[in-house]
Amino acid sequence: MIEIRFTIKDDLKELPWLYRQYHKGDTFVETNYDGMVKEFDRLSQNEDYKFISAVENGELIGFCSVVINHDIVEQQKPIIMLWNLRVHPDYRRQKIGQKIMSFIEKFGKEKGVDFIFLGCDADNQSARKFYKKLGYDEDYGFYKYL
Repeated sequence: MIEIRFTIKDDLKELPWLYRQYHKGDTFVETNYDGMVKEFDRLSQNEDYKFISAVENGELIGFCSVVINHDIVEQQKPIIMLWNLRVHPDYRRQKIGQKIMSFIEKFGKEKGVDFIFLGCDADNQSARKFYKKLGYDEDYGFYKYL
């Protein structure tokens, strides 16, 4: 049975491997495991940072990071910034991503979130189709590496 839940520290063991699958095994996604655990512990103390895991039989098969961003200018309602939704290649097309997104949306409603914002690579047509199927509108976005 697949469980969608907030991430626990034990889930982190397989997270670097899961991320490398997205990048086709490229080594530039290497992770300092001790640093990752330390950062997870630090961010977990802040209610605005949440990590969501999909787990089957104790194995991590999906993951996503969310940050609640508080708007102080317009409606003063928070938004969720969603990052790095990943699903294990062997579990794709089994609605794991949809279940993770439903979990995040339910969490957002409980927190009074106004909307969810996420980025998606321009050439990742399967992800774009996935988000549109879930009712997400495609607009625009920019980024810059510093």
